[in-house]
Amino acid sequence: MASEIKPICGLDRTKLSEVVPLKTPFTLFVFPTTFCNFKCNYCGHSLGFEKMKEKYNFQPETMSLETYKRIIEQVKEFPNKLKMLSLTGHGEPLINKNLPEMIKIAKEANIAERVEIITNASLLTEEIAKDLIDAGLDTIRISLQGVSSDKYKQVCDYNLDFEEFISNIKYFYENKKQCNVYVKIMDIALEKEEEKRFYNLFSDISDRMYIEQCRPVYDGVKYSDKALIVADRYGRVHEKREVCPLPFFMLGIFPNGDVEPCDTIYKPVILGNVQQDTLLSMWNGEKLKDFQTLQLKKKRCNNNRCSVCCAPDDVAHPEDNLDDETKKIISRLKCSY
Repeated sequence: MASEIKPICGLDRTKLSEVVPLKTPFTLFVFPTTFCNFKCNYCGHSLGFEKMKEKYNFQPETMSLETYKRIIEQVKEFPNKLKMLSLTGHGEPLINKNLPEMIKIAKEANIAERVEIITNASLLTEEIAKDLIDAGLDTIRISLQGVSSDKYKQVCDYNLDFEEFISNIKYFYENKKQCNVYVKIMDIALEKEEEKRFYNLFSDISDRMYIEQCRPVYDGVKYSDKALIVADRYGRVHEKREVCPLPFFMLGIFPNGDVEPCDTIYKPVILGNVQQDTLLSMWNGEKLKDFQTLQLKKKRCNNNRCSVCCAPDDVAHPEDNLDDETKKIISRLKCSY
Protein backbone atom coordinates (compact mmCIF):
# COMPACT_ATOMS: atom_id res chain seq x y z
CA MET A 1 0.00 0.00 0.00
CA ALA A 2 1.62 3.25 -1.16
CA SER A 3 -1.03 5.56 0.28
CA GLU A 4 -1.14 6.64 3.92
CA ILE A 5 -4.39 6.75 5.88
CA LYS A 6 -4.14 10.32 7.17
CA PRO A 7 -6.36 13.43 7.07
CA ILE A 8 -5.91 15.30 3.80
CA CYS A 9 -5.51 18.66 5.58
CA GLY A 10 -2.11 20.22 6.32
CA LEU A 11 -0.64 18.34 9.28
CA ASP A 12 2.37 20.56 10.01
CA ARG A 13 0.59 23.26 12.02
CA THR A 14 1.71 26.26 14.07
CA LYS A 15 0.15 26.91 17.48
CA LEU A 16 -1.95 29.89 16.46
CA SER A 17 -2.26 31.54 19.88
CA GLU A 18 1.51 32.04 20.00
CA VAL A 19 1.85 33.91 16.69
CA VAL A 20 -1.24 36.08 16.16
CA PRO A 21 -1.66 38.76 14.98
CA LEU A 22 -0.01 37.74 11.71
CA LYS A 23 1.59 40.16 9.28
CA THR A 24 0.63 37.84 6.42
CA PRO A 25 -2.27 35.37 6.39
CA PHE A 26 -1.20 31.76 6.35
CA THR A 27 -3.88 30.81 3.83
CA LEU A 28 -5.74 32.46 0.98
CA PHE A 29 -8.80 30.79 -0.49
CA VAL A 30 -9.55 32.12 -3.96
CA PHE A 31 -12.83 30.83 -5.36
CA PRO A 32 -12.35 30.22 -9.13
CA THR A 33 -16.08 29.55 -9.37
CA THR A 34 -19.04 29.07 -7.09
CA PHE A 35 -20.93 26.98 -9.66
CA CYS A 36 -21.00 23.24 -9.03
CA ASN A 37 -22.04 20.33 -11.23
CA PHE A 38 -23.04 18.30 -8.13
CA LYS A 39 -25.98 18.70 -5.75
CA CYS A 40 -24.67 16.67 -2.83
CA ASN A 41 -27.42 16.07 -0.30
CA TYR A 42 -25.32 17.42 2.60
CA CYS A 43 -24.26 20.59 0.71
CA GLY A 44 -25.97 23.96 0.23
CA HIS A 45 -26.01 23.39 -3.54
CA SER A 46 -28.67 20.73 -2.94
CA LEU A 47 -31.10 23.57 -2.14
CA GLY A 48 -30.90 25.07 -5.64
CA PHE A 49 -29.91 28.60 -6.69
CA GLU A 50 -33.15 30.31 -5.64
CA LYS A 51 -33.06 28.89 -2.12
CA MET A 52 -29.32 29.57 -1.80
CA LYS A 53 -29.92 33.19 -2.73
CA GLU A 54 -32.63 33.43 -0.08
CA LYS A 55 -30.70 31.55 2.61
CA TYR A 56 -27.12 32.74 2.07
CA ASN A 57 -27.45 35.69 -0.33
CA PHE A 58 -25.46 33.44 -2.64
CA GLN A 59 -25.33 33.89 -6.39
CA PRO A 60 -22.97 31.56 -8.30
CA GLU A 61 -20.32 33.24 -10.43
CA THR A 62 -17.03 32.40 -12.12
CA MET A 63 -13.92 34.50 -11.51
CA SER A 64 -12.41 36.34 -14.45
CA LEU A 65 -8.71 36.05 -15.19
CA GLU A 66 -8.44 39.83 -14.82
CA THR A 67 -9.76 39.70 -11.25
CA TYR A 68 -7.47 36.78 -10.43
CA LYS A 69 -4.37 38.56 -11.74
CA ARG A 70 -5.29 41.57 -9.61
CA ILE A 71 -5.44 39.30 -6.56
CA ILE A 72 -2.02 37.78 -7.25
CA GLU A 73 -0.45 41.22 -7.65
CA GLN A 74 -1.97 42.29 -4.33
CA VAL A 75 -0.67 39.17 -2.55
CA LYS A 76 2.86 40.28 -3.50
CA GLU A 77 2.41 43.28 -1.17
CA PHE A 78 2.41 41.10 1.96
CA PRO A 79 5.78 40.90 3.77
CA ASN A 80 5.86 37.08 3.70
CA LYS A 81 4.78 34.23 1.46
CA LEU A 82 1.44 32.55 2.01
CA LYS A 83 1.72 29.05 3.40
CA MET A 84 -1.04 27.99 1.04
CA LEU A 85 -3.05 29.33 -1.87
CA SER A 86 -6.15 27.19 -2.32
CA LEU A 87 -8.07 27.64 -5.56
CA THR A 88 -11.21 26.27 -3.99
CA GLY A 89 -14.51 27.50 -2.64
CA HIS A 90 -18.20 26.55 -2.75
CA GLY A 91 -18.06 25.24 -6.28
CA GLU A 92 -16.16 22.89 -8.58
CA PRO A 93 -12.89 24.64 -9.61
CA LEU A 94 -12.50 22.61 -12.82
CA ILE A 95 -15.56 24.44 -14.17
CA ASN A 96 -13.30 27.47 -14.59
CA LYS A 97 -11.45 26.74 -17.85
CA ASN A 98 -8.65 29.12 -16.79
CA LEU A 99 -7.71 26.99 -13.77
CA PRO A 100 -4.39 25.63 -15.16
CA GLU A 101 -3.34 29.17 -16.14
CA MET A 102 -4.35 30.45 -12.70
CA ILE A 103 -2.11 27.84 -11.09
CA LYS A 104 0.77 28.71 -13.41
CA ILE A 105 0.43 32.44 -12.66
CA ALA A 106 0.55 31.80 -8.91
CA LYS A 107 3.54 29.48 -9.17
CA GLU A 108 5.49 31.92 -11.35
CA ALA A 109 4.68 34.75 -8.93
CA ASN A 110 6.11 32.60 -6.09
CA ILE A 111 3.58 33.96 -3.59
CA ALA A 112 2.81 30.71 -1.73
CA GLU A 113 4.67 27.73 -0.36
CA ARG A 114 2.10 25.51 -2.04
CA VAL A 115 -0.80 25.88 -4.46
CA GLU A 116 -3.66 23.41 -4.25
CA ILE A 117 -7.19 22.68 -5.37
CA ILE A 118 -10.07 20.71 -3.85
CA THR A 119 -12.14 19.07 -6.58
CA ASN A 120 -14.77 16.40 -7.06
CA ALA A 121 -12.65 15.31 -10.08
CA SER A 122 -15.71 14.42 -12.16
CA LEU A 123 -14.47 16.76 -14.91
CA LEU A 124 -10.90 15.50 -14.73
CA THR A 125 -9.57 14.12 -18.00
CA GLU A 126 -6.08 13.04 -19.02
CA GLU A 127 -5.64 16.32 -20.89
CA ILE A 128 -6.73 18.45 -17.92
CA ALA A 129 -4.59 16.33 -15.58
CA LYS A 130 -1.53 17.05 -17.72
CA ASP A 131 -2.33 20.77 -17.80
CA LEU A 132 -2.70 20.96 -14.00
CA ILE A 133 0.52 19.04 -13.39
CA ASP A 134 2.49 21.06 -15.96
CA ALA A 135 1.18 24.29 -14.40
CA GLY A 136 2.95 23.32 -11.17
CA LEU A 137 0.05 22.26 -8.93
CA ASP A 138 1.42 21.10 -5.58
CA THR A 139 -1.62 19.27 -4.15
CA ILE A 140 -4.90 18.00 -5.53
CA ARG A 141 -7.47 17.04 -2.90
CA ILE A 142 -10.20 14.88 -4.37
CA SER A 143 -13.58 14.64 -2.63
CA LEU A 144 -15.50 11.47 -3.40
CA GLN A 145 -19.25 11.04 -3.00
CA GLY A 146 -19.37 7.27 -3.16
CA VAL A 147 -17.57 4.22 -4.51
CA SER A 148 -20.02 3.40 -7.31
CA SER A 149 -21.98 5.15 -10.04
CA ASP A 150 -25.22 4.34 -8.23
CA LYS A 151 -24.01 6.03 -5.04
CA TYR A 152 -23.09 9.19 -6.96
CA LYS A 153 -26.58 9.34 -8.37
CA GLN A 154 -28.02 8.89 -4.89
CA VAL A 155 -25.78 11.38 -3.06
CA CYS A 156 -25.30 14.15 -5.62
CA ASP A 157 -27.77 13.49 -8.43
CA TYR A 158 -24.96 13.06 -10.95
CA ASN A 159 -24.47 10.41 -13.62
CA LEU A 160 -20.84 9.41 -13.19
CA ASP A 161 -19.00 6.68 -15.06
CA PHE A 162 -17.17 5.42 -11.97
CA GLU A 163 -14.69 3.21 -13.85
CA GLU A 164 -13.65 6.11 -16.08
CA PHE A 165 -13.45 8.35 -12.99
CA ILE A 166 -11.00 5.95 -11.31
CA SER A 167 -9.03 5.64 -14.54
CA ASN A 168 -8.57 9.43 -14.73
CA ILE A 169 -7.38 9.62 -11.11
CA LYS A 170 -4.98 6.74 -11.79
CA TYR A 171 -3.60 8.62 -14.81
CA PHE A 172 -3.11 11.74 -12.71
CA TYR A 173 -1.30 9.79 -9.98
CA GLU A 174 0.98 7.99 -12.42
CA ASN A 175 1.99 11.29 -14.04
CA LYS A 176 1.84 13.59 -11.00
CA LYS A 177 5.51 14.71 -10.83
CA GLN A 178 5.66 17.18 -7.91
CA CYS A 179 1.95 17.01 -7.08
CA ASN A 180 0.53 15.22 -4.04
CA VAL A 181 -2.72 13.33 -4.62
CA TYR A 182 -5.04 13.19 -1.62
CA VAL A 183 -8.48 11.55 -1.65
CA LYS A 184 -11.25 11.65 0.94
CA ILE A 185 -14.86 10.70 1.34
CA MET A 186 -17.54 11.63 3.86
CA ASP A 187 -18.74 8.80 6.07
CA ILE A 188 -22.35 9.39 5.01
CA ALA A 189 -21.42 8.61 1.39
CA LEU A 190 -20.31 5.10 2.38
CA GLU A 191 -22.19 2.04 3.47
CA LYS A 192 -20.45 0.35 6.40
CA GLU A 193 -19.14 -2.52 4.29
CA GLU A 194 -17.77 -0.07 1.68
CA GLU A 195 -14.95 1.37 3.82
CA LYS A 196 -12.61 -1.45 2.80
CA ARG A 197 -13.49 -0.91 -0.87
CA PHE A 198 -12.57 2.78 -0.57
CA TYR A 199 -9.16 1.97 0.89
CA ASN A 200 -8.52 -0.77 -1.69
CA LEU A 201 -9.45 1.49 -4.60
CA PHE A 202 -7.01 4.23 -3.67
CA SER A 203 -4.20 2.42 -1.88
CA ASP A 204 -2.00 2.52 -5.00
CA ILE A 205 -3.25 5.67 -6.73
CA SER A 206 -3.05 8.29 -3.97
CA ASP A 207 -0.49 9.62 -1.51
CA ARG A 208 -2.99 10.01 1.31
CA MET A 209 -6.58 8.86 1.87
CA TYR A 210 -9.11 9.42 4.61
CA ILE A 211 -12.76 8.95 5.61
CA GLU A 212 -14.06 12.22 7.10
CA GLN A 213 -17.08 12.60 9.36
CA CYS A 214 -19.85 14.83 8.03
CA ARG A 215 -20.67 17.96 10.02
CA PRO A 216 -23.56 20.45 9.52
CA VAL A 217 -21.69 22.95 7.37
CA TYR A 218 -24.71 24.52 5.65
CA ASP A 219 -27.53 26.06 7.67
CA GLY A 220 -30.87 24.95 6.22
CA VAL A 221 -29.64 21.55 5.05
CA LYS A 222 -30.94 18.57 7.02
CA TYR A 223 -28.32 16.35 8.66
CA SER A 224 -28.50 13.12 10.62
CA ASP A 225 -28.11 13.21 14.40
CA LYS A 226 -24.70 11.63 13.95
CA ALA A 227 -23.47 14.78 12.22
CA LEU A 228 -24.46 16.97 15.17
CA ILE A 229 -21.83 15.60 17.57
CA VAL A 230 -19.41 18.30 18.78
CA ALA A 231 -16.34 16.98 17.01
CA ASP A 232 -14.31 17.96 13.98
CA ARG A 233 -14.53 16.14 10.67
CA TYR A 234 -11.54 14.02 11.68
CA GLY A 235 -13.48 12.57 14.62
CA ARG A 236 -11.75 14.51 17.39
CA VAL A 237 -14.37 15.20 20.08
CA HIS A 238 -13.84 18.48 21.96
CA GLU A 239 -15.61 21.12 24.00
CA LYS A 240 -17.64 23.55 21.92
CA ARG A 241 -15.34 26.37 20.82
CA GLU A 242 -16.29 29.97 21.47
CA VAL A 243 -13.68 31.72 19.34
CA CYS A 244 -13.48 31.06 15.62
CA PRO A 245 -9.78 30.96 14.69
CA LEU A 246 -10.28 31.24 10.93
CA PRO A 247 -10.26 35.07 10.68
CA PHE A 248 -6.88 35.14 12.39
CA PHE A 249 -5.03 33.23 9.68
CA MET A 250 -6.97 33.28 6.41
CA LEU A 251 -8.92 35.29 3.85
CA GLY A 252 -11.48 34.08 1.32
CA ILE A 253 -12.18 35.78 -2.01
CA PHE A 254 -15.38 35.28 -3.97
CA PRO A 255 -15.38 35.40 -7.81
CA ASN A 256 -16.62 39.02 -7.85
CA GLY A 257 -13.69 40.11 -5.65
CA ASP A 258 -15.51 40.31 -2.31
CA VAL A 259 -13.18 39.43 0.57
CA GLU A 260 -14.26 37.70 3.79
CA PRO A 261 -12.21 36.72 6.87
CA CYS A 262 -12.76 32.97 6.37
CA ASP A 263 -13.76 30.57 3.60
CA THR A 264 -17.42 30.01 4.49
CA ILE A 265 -20.45 30.59 2.30
CA TYR A 266 -21.91 33.06 4.81
CA LYS A 267 -19.80 36.22 4.33
CA PRO A 268 -20.02 37.16 8.05
CA VAL A 269 -18.42 40.49 7.18
CA ILE A 270 -17.23 41.83 3.84
CA LEU A 271 -13.83 43.40 4.40
CA GLY A 272 -13.80 45.01 0.97
CA ASN A 273 -13.42 44.15 -2.69
CA VAL A 274 -10.15 43.71 -4.58
CA GLN A 275 -11.45 46.00 -7.33
CA GLN A 276 -11.43 48.99 -4.95
CA ASP A 277 -9.24 47.91 -2.00
CA THR A 278 -6.06 45.92 -1.48
CA LEU A 279 -5.72 42.68 0.43
CA LEU A 280 -2.95 44.17 2.57
CA SER A 281 -5.12 47.14 3.60
CA MET A 282 -8.03 44.81 4.40
CA TRP A 283 -5.81 42.47 6.43
CA ASN A 284 -4.55 45.40 8.48
CA GLY A 285 -7.86 47.29 8.49
CA GLU A 286 -10.30 48.12 11.27
CA LYS A 287 -13.09 45.89 9.91
CA LEU A 288 -11.01 42.77 10.37
CA LYS A 289 -9.63 43.89 13.75
CA ASP A 290 -13.17 44.60 14.99
CA PHE A 291 -14.33 41.19 13.77
CA GLN A 292 -11.37 39.46 15.43
CA THR A 293 -12.08 41.33 18.67
CA LEU A 294 -15.71 40.17 18.54
CA GLN A 295 -14.41 36.62 18.33
CA LEU A 296 -11.95 37.07 21.19
CA LYS A 297 -14.68 38.53 23.42
CA LYS A 298 -16.54 35.27 22.75
CA LYS A 299 -19.43 37.14 21.17
CA ARG A 300 -19.25 35.59 17.72
CA CYS A 301 -22.91 34.57 17.90
CA ASN A 302 -23.78 38.28 17.94
CA ASN A 303 -23.01 38.01 14.22
CA ASN A 304 -26.06 36.27 12.74
CA ARG A 305 -24.00 34.50 10.10
CA CYS A 306 -21.38 33.26 12.55
CA SER A 307 -24.13 31.99 14.84
CA VAL A 308 -25.15 29.30 12.31
CA CYS A 309 -21.62 28.35 11.24
CA CYS A 310 -19.93 25.20 12.54
CA ALA A 311 -16.42 26.01 11.25
CA PRO A 312 -14.80 26.46 14.70
CA ASP A 313 -15.87 22.95 15.65
CA ASP A 314 -15.52 21.33 12.22
CA VAL A 315 -12.40 22.53 10.38
CA ALA A 316 -10.41 24.20 13.18
CA HIS A 317 -7.61 22.04 14.57
CA PRO A 318 -6.45 21.70 18.18
CA GLU A 319 -3.43 23.90 17.36
CA ASP A 320 -5.82 26.63 16.18
CA ASN A 321 -7.74 26.87 19.46
CA LEU A 322 -7.73 30.42 20.86
CA ASP A 323 -10.34 30.08 23.61
CA ASP A 324 -7.88 30.01 26.51
CA GLU A 325 -5.64 32.86 25.35
CA THR A 326 -8.15 35.57 24.47
CA LYS A 327 -6.98 38.27 26.92
CA LYS A 328 -3.36 38.00 25.81
CA ILE A 329 -4.34 38.11 22.17
CA ILE A 330 -6.65 41.12 22.63
CA SER A 331 -3.73 42.96 24.24
CA ARG A 332 -1.44 42.06 21.32
CA LEU A 333 -4.11 43.05 18.84
CA LYS A 334 -4.43 46.52 20.40
CA CYS A 335 -0.68 47.01 20.16
CA SER A 336 -0.79 46.23 16.45
CA TYR A 337 -3.12 49.11 15.55
